[in-house]
Order: sequence, then structure tokens, then C-alpha cells
Amino acid sequence: MVSVLSIVTSLVADVGLVTWATSASPSTKNYSHFRFVDYGTLTIVGVAGACGAWFVVTRLTSSPRWLFLRLAVTVMLALWIPDLYLFAKGEPTSAVFFLMLMHLVIALVTYNALVRVAPVRDNGVTRESLMIASGDRRVISRRAWTTMMLLVGAEMLVGFAELLSVPFDRPNGWVISQGEAVTIVHGVLGGFLGFGALIIFALASREGRVERIAATVGLIGVGIGGIGGFFCYAHSLRLVGMVLMFLGAATAFFGYLMPTIDDAPDTSQFLPPSSPSTSP
Repeated sequence: MVSVLSIVTSLVADVGLVTWATSASPSTKNYSHFRFVDYGTLTIVGVAGACGAWFVVTRLTSSPRWLFLRLAVTVMLALWIPDLYLFAKGEPTSAVFFLMLMHLVIALVTYNALVRVAPVRDNGVTRESLMIASGDRRVISRRAWTTMMLLVGAEMLVGFAELLSVPFDRPNGWVISQGEAVTIVHGVLGGFLGFGALIIFALASREGRVERIAATVGLIGVGIGGIGGFFCYAHSLRLVGMVLMFLGAATAFFGYLMPTIDDAPDTSQFLPPSSPSTSP
């Protein structure tokens, strides 16, 4: 219900901003990014992704607002990068300004709708229940680190499959005529991996030194791989992009491996304390 409310409210805000923009600058009425099918589709996808992120965050940490706010700001700033590129291309300044304003308004609407309306379920997991024998508070479980390793491994395997199915000498561009399914899977996995890397990095600020280093190395590796993916757009940079993707994946895998090879905690700590025995 909250997802529908967020989407509808964001679309209404979009329409209002586009109407305002075209009224203030009539020359932007035919601007391609002001078509409803254009910004409407992106808004629905973005808000749905934010709703999914809130669902995941509320089950990963006992402080979901703290983490979700930082994720929302990070994603919004990332969405401004293409807008700045439009500025650099020389597209209408007023139109691009309203696109940036649109991203900000959608982020504010969606964030407030989720954290204020959507209920946060008590999943029974608290920091106290995740304490280890040394007394450190483990916010990130070993399962989370292992999941990130598996995602990196899957990304590498799909990358190799893409290398075999997609012609290396294809022309510049994202749209391809051969190996399209593999390329889409590769991109989707990369999106999940990037989202997971941001969550782990944010949570690791409350962890120990090893976990903070691991999360940083993992995020850097994922970032390097993402840059390599963008380099593959241009034929002249494709080889460099492939090398960066491999190095990034290897770096991220090593980073997320670090906490899993740390000394395992004594499982007896999770057992309820036994009542002291009385000798006869």
C-alpha cells in the first residue's frame, strides 16, 4: 500500500514539476525527458527499488532509518551524475535543472512515505543478540559477507559467459544483437552487487577494524568493476574495461572473504545460561 502511495505521489509531483518547467520555459515543451512515458517509467522503477530497499534494510539492521537515509542521499547524488552530463552536453539549462529537482522531490517523497508510514516489523534481531564472545557488536552476519562473495562470484561467471557470447569487436553502444540475455543478467547482478556493497559499507562503520577494511575494499572493488562496465560501451576502451571488471571483481571477492576467515566465535555463547548446580 505504501509502495502504491509513494509511486502515485511521486508521479503527481513529476507532472507538477514538468508543468511548471514548461510554463516557465515554453521552449522545453518538446524536451525528450519531459515525456510522461519517459520520466514516469523511470519514476516507477526508482520508487519500486526504494521500497524494496526499505524492506531489505528493515531486516538487516535494528537502525533502519539511520542506514536508509544514507542510502537515499547516496543514490540521489548518483542520479544527479547523468543530469550533470546533460549539462555538459549543452542541453537546456532550465530543463536539466528541473530534472535534478525532480530527483530530489521524488527522493524526499519516497523516503518520508516509507519511514513514516511503512511499519517496521520486529524481526527479533538486535545487536545484543549478535554479540560475540569478545564483546564486539556484530551488526553484519557472516551470512551477509558470504552472500556478497557469492554475488561477486556469480557476476564473474556471467561476465565470462558474456565474453564468450557477445562479440568483442561490436560497435559502440549498450544495445547489442547477440548475447542480449547474458548482458542483461550481467547488468542486473551488477546492480544488486552495487546496492549490497553500499549497505555493507554503511553498516560496517559500527563494526570492528577488519570489517571496516573489508567493506571498504569490497566497495572499491565493486566500483572499479562498475567503471570497467561503463568503459565497455566504447570499442576503443573495451579491453581496458574488461581488465577493470576482472580486477574489480577479484578485489571485491577478497574484501568480502576477509571477515569469513576470521576466527569463528564460540557458538556456546548463544546458548542460554545454565542455572548453577548445587552440590549436595
